[in-house]
Formats: sequence, C-alpha cells, structure tokens
Amino acid sequence: MELSALQSKMGYQFKDENLLIQSLTHPSYMIRAEIEESSNQRLEFLGDSVLELIISDYLYLKFPDIREGQLTLFRSTLVKGSVLVELAGHLKLSGYIRVNRSTSEDSTRDLPSSREDALEAVIGAIYLDSDFSTVREVVLKWFGDIPEHLDELNEAHNPKGQLQELLQPSIGNDKICYQVINESGPSHARTFEVELFVGDRSCSKASGKSKKEAEERAAQKVLAEFDSFNFTHA
Repeated sequence: MELSALQSKMGYQFKDENLLIQSLTHPSYMIRAEIEESSNQRLEFLGDSVLELIISDYLYLKFPDIREGQLTLFRSTLVKGSVLVELAGHLKLSGYIRVNRSTSEDSTRDLPSSREDALEAVIGAIYLDSDFSTVREVVLKWFGDIPEHLDELNEAHNPKGQLQELLQPSIGNDKICYQVINESGPSHARTFEVELFVGDRSCSKASGKSKKEAEERAAQKVLAEFDSFNFTHA
C-alpha cells in the first residue's frame, strides 16, 4: 500500500507505517477470515480523545479571557463530525481506507462515518508514533486559521442556535422562550425589547431594531455569562 503521498499531504512521516495502515483499516475489512490485523476502532477511540485535548489546549491558550461555557461551544464546533469529514476530504483520506471487497468499496469509503473515524484513528496513530507536541502541531496545521474558521462556522450558528446547542443535552429545546415585553418608537423605526426565559427563569433582556436582533442579543448575553447559570433544573 503506497502511502508516501498521503503522508506528504498530512505533513507527517510515520516511523512505524503499520500504525498508519491500521488507522486506515475499516472494520469491514476484518471480515476476511485470513486477516490477522486490527481495525482502526481502537485508534479511533484514542484519536477522539487526543483531538479533544489538542483543541482544548489550543483554545485555552488562544482565548485567555473567554469563559468555560464559550470555550466548550468553540470546541464542540471544531470537533463535530461535519468538520472532521471536511478535513478528511482535504487530506484525500477516503481513497486510502481499506474496506471489505465484497461490499461496494467506494460507497463504504465515502460514508461520512468512515472518513470521520479514519481521521480520528490517524490522529491516534500519529500520537502513538510520536508525542503530543508533534501531533498537536500536525493537527493544528490541518485546521489552519482556527479563529477565522470559528467565525465561518458560527455564521451558521447564531447566538440563539449556540445557546440551544449548549442547553439541549441537559434540558431540551422546548424550555427556551423569547417574549417581546416592549415595543417603542415610530412605525418606521420600532425598537423591540425581548426577555429570554429558560423554563420559568428570566435570564436576560435585550433590545433591537427587530425581534430577531433583540432575541440574538438576549441569547448572546446568556452565552457571555453561561458559567454563572445553573440550567440543570431549569
């Protein structure tokens, strides 16, 4: 299996190329009875944790004035599946994934889950082949300009969406409510004041030239002080 082009694309040359081969071995490949190798599942498990640490470490150092809740949101934005699939695409990873030949090889390789798992497994393999400092440097180069990347990603996740994403695991989405509590100004230049409730709890108030703007500002206020709230029992 010729892997020099892939390693060049990654920006890392393996000392033990078997680790790279294992990271590219889809579980379906192991169906063949004569195979006495390991799939990439254990490396994917390791790589997932290494990636979270890399991104957590970077964000902690890069944004010293941002609180834990927002850092958590940044991290989840960067390590979510769609982002990892995109990174795998840049590395042309799917063309190297080993799959069971009795299935449709191309379709299995191109599955988002296959590419995401392979990328995390490759990260685990680089970590085992080197050290944390090295894998951190390699992976951060894949991401490029992370602050710019976050801005691009967050355009699709406005403050209301970000707040919903943070709250959904613990309390669901149906307890987040925005209520217009005041309207003022002439008809051509109205100002709306909105109050944001989580459950029965009033969390913030904000004004804007539209309901949407006021709601986004109210959500942003909660995001900025997210760690000071206890939403577990909202």
